[in-house]
Amino acid sequence: MKKSFTLLEIIFVIFLISLLLVYITPKFKISKIQLAKNQLLLHLKYVRYIAMLDDKYKPADDEWYKELWRIKFERCDEIYGGSFYTIFSDTNHKGHANKDEVLKDPLTGKLIYASSCNPEQLYNYQANVLLRYHFGIKEINLSCNDTDSLGQIIFDNQGDVYTSVKDELGEYVLDETCIITLEDFNNHKEYIRIEPNTGYIY
Repeated sequence: MKKSFTLLEIIFVIFLISLLLVYITPKFKISKIQLAKNQLLLHLKYVRYIAMLDDKYKPADDEWYKELWRIKFERCDEIYGGSFYTIFSDTNHKGHANKDEVLKDPLTGKLIYASSCNPEQLYNYQANVLLRYHFGIKEINLSCNDTDSLGQIIFDNQGDVYTSVKDELGEYVLDETCIITLEDFNNHKEYIRIEPNTGYIY
């Protein structure tokens, strides 16, 4: 009576099991909208971390708070459509970023910034900020928007979160959960939440 398998039989069984696993195991593929959400989560947490290390308070400057680190979402022009975002500290107090004020992506070393919605004119900027072009995002909405743009999230070194710095900082402190909604052209949605007081992002 045969009491053991030969090496050839073991190899054959392993091959059959491997073949079955290839065809039976479901293929998990992350969607573009999930990639967009993951990138935004990374960038939101990164700018919050930078803000907590960088105390912007200047007693001699009444508008020091305009220099707080923020992520700002804006619409592209009609030619390209969609939206993009930039992470910057508004050191010149003009409300719009220039490349000297912009944060670099920790993974790519490129500026988290777009000077144009034309993907061919990004140069050393972060192409992934063009949400429609790169991720197929049709719409982005911030439930806590207090601006004329699509919205912005501002962090200070105390961990507080703000939605604008138009006139006075305290007036725009986040007082309820801010929900960022991403929607693609298949009407799939992903959500990012930012909590008041703690600034917890998830």
